[in-house]
Amino acid sequence: MRLLGYFILLLYPFLFILLANNQSRLYLEVEQLLVEGKELADNEQFSESLKVLNRALGLLKQTPRSHPLRVESEKLMRVTKGRFLVARYRGGEIQNFTDPNALRPLSEESREFTVHQVFGKVLTRKVWEPRDEIRVGEVLGLGRRVTTLPKGGIELVSSLISPITLRTVQASSFDLISPNHFALHSGSFVLHSTVKNSTIIIDSPMVEVKLSCKDPFAFMAGITTNGGVKIIGLLGEVSLGSDGGKLLLLPGELSFALSDGFSRKMNVELSTLLVTSNLLTDFEQPPVFLKKLRQQAMMQALRTRKRFRTVVGDVKGTEDFELKVLQENPR
Repeated sequence: MRLLGYFILLLYPFLFILLANNQSRLYLEVEQLLVEGKELADNEQFSESLKVLNRALGLLKQTPRSHPLRVESEKLMRVTKGRFLVARYRGGEIQNFTDPNALRPLSEESREFTVHQVFGKVLTRKVWEPRDEIRVGEVLGLGRRVTTLPKGGIELVSSLISPITLRTVQASSFDLISPNHFALHSGSFVLHSTVKNSTIIIDSPMVEVKLSCKDPFAFMAGITTNGGVKIIGLLGEVSLGSDGGKLLLLPGELSFALSDGFSRKMNVELSTLLVTSNLLTDFEQPPVFLKKLRQQAMMQALRTRKRFRTVVGDVKGTEDFELKVLQENPR
């Protein structure tokens, strides 16, 4: 036994050195990815740059948020996304504006989105002059950052022939990148495509997800504290794709999207969402797909034999997320 103890003492420094070496190799790989991502961005290959930076953040998912490499990775990701937006504008009217950092007058704001519903306090920033009062019927252009304050909400409809609707409530923030592409920074959202064979792209701070369906579809999306996104299918058989993998999401199914892929799916009771979700209940007019969502809820209820009252919390990784089973009220 004493000999075994000596052996362990001799082995311990070796294990410590091995772990330290593994960590050093990890950090070196991240540094190389950051250099590669920056070079791609400098060459205006922004999509490829963002993919590389997502890989770097994926390697750092177990490190503290205060770690210098993680701070630098997140900063470079934000800067690259901003440069990507500016590059998109160069191809349009914005290239005629002399100072790319100056805000353009409201009279020149483009008309890619129309405000369908709004309540409470909603702010818009970026590209054009700021607006602190948003009214129904007004238009918002690409590149706008929209922020809803607590007790506020907004519903936007894109100007596409096949419009896409986005609604959000409470404290949230997002950017309008294209008529079907949204950068979601914080908060919860419902997105709906009204036509067949369409695609919606959402970016979270950690991952970009492409959602497609052969039929009209709708889903909820919520940004998690680690920068991933929680997605709940509402309508349609939705195909999800990211750099980390692919997933098929049916109505009532929930999955977390992270840089290294999608979590396992779990079921959410649609009938409960119908009466408890502020995204569905806080607006004066219900979502246009409400009738179909009720039908999906009825079909789900017929298929479900056993139910648990639970709260789905935050995500730890593709294999772990918080799930709390609530006690039934005594009768």
